Amino acid sequence: MKVLVIGAGVAGTAAAWAAARASAEVVVVHDRAGASALGSGAADFDPWERARAPHELGAEEAEHLRALGYVAGSEPCLLATSAGLLRPARARDGALLDLAELGGRRIAVAELVRDDWDAPLLAHALSETAWAKRTGTRFEPRALELDAERALPAYDFAARFEDEAELEKLGAELAKAGGGADAWLLGPWLGTKPGVAEALRKRVELPLGEALSLPGGAAGARFEAARDALLSERSIQVRRARVERVSASTAVLEGGEELAVDRVVLALGGVLAGGIVLDPARPDHPGGAGLRPSLDAPVVLELDGLPVDAVSTLHGVDLASHGVELLERVGIAVSGAAARGAPGIFVAGDAVADRPRTFLRALASGLAAGRAAAGD
Repeated sequence: MKVLVIGAGVAGTAAAWAAARASAEVVVVHDRAGASALGSGAADFDPWERARAPHELGAEEAEHLRALGYVAGSEPCLLATSAGLLRPARARDGALLDLAELGGRRIAVAELVRDDWDAPLLAHALSETAWAKRTGTRFEPRALELDAERALPAYDFAARFEDEAELEKLGAELAKAGGGADAWLLGPWLGTKPGVAEALRKRVELPLGEALSLPGGAAGARFEAARDALLSERSIQVRRARVERVSASTAVLEGGEELAVDRVVLALGGVLAGGIVLDPARPDHPGGAGLRPSLDAPVVLELDGLPVDAVSTLHGVDLASHGVELLERVGIAVSGAAARGAPGIFVAGDAVADRPRTFLRALASGLAAGRAAAGD
């Protein structure tokens, strides 16, 4: 069984991993970074502001998370943002600091001269949160004597500490400035590859970790590095190319190359990642804009169970009546993991209609689509 996975974000990676575990020959094709590369390091089933009772992670989900360098305990973790907010999450990038286990402690906030990090203000804001007041947790800025290159992008600053000598300097500064503190909160600086946080923790006796990354920061880079290592470990072929057209048995790449396959998993992403596009120039309705997948595929787009890819007026899709939910939840209609009415094609992640656009939903749907495509 040869399975083609289109997309290499959270959902595509999970689909490829699950299909390979089911003994399928897997090829992953992707052409650019998607929404997963913009991740903060938090992983949720539902948007955290509306999260209901915690979901139990299945054994396969937990194993895949660990392979990506994520940590998921029996209870949700508590993470800090660089804007001074605290938010729960079901799982986290292993480089982040879990505050849930540090209630009532004194937490040092690394103070460096950087344009994207204000330790005194952040420490004050975190100390004023309801959780900190309830638990008696204190956040205190602690100055580090390091050249932080204040205008250097966070991604590049994080990459700096992949150098052994730079990491040694950071560890020495944390040890020197950490007197009386019970833990360290740093910015999203601990490497663009997994392993830097663990190496630093061996140098410093206190618990330490990052705040959440902003889009384009270290957490997204670490996901991509872990993904590449995981796919390589499973001997999964990866192609950097753009797919223009797909059926259950053939994919046509940009330039005309054809790939013969047995099953296809569409893990294209949603509107944010460019997997679904608003096209003003479709030949079948030139008078108005229409939504469509970013490649030609025999699938149907829907929202709330109703098709939205057909246009009935010269004005195109009615964005005003659908509201922002059209862009958040529009996706491909599915039955289980299979694209409705398209045998041999399966869908995962943000490309699926009417599901939360979250890390763990994407991961779970990717695992399901990969298993189904492999015939497991």
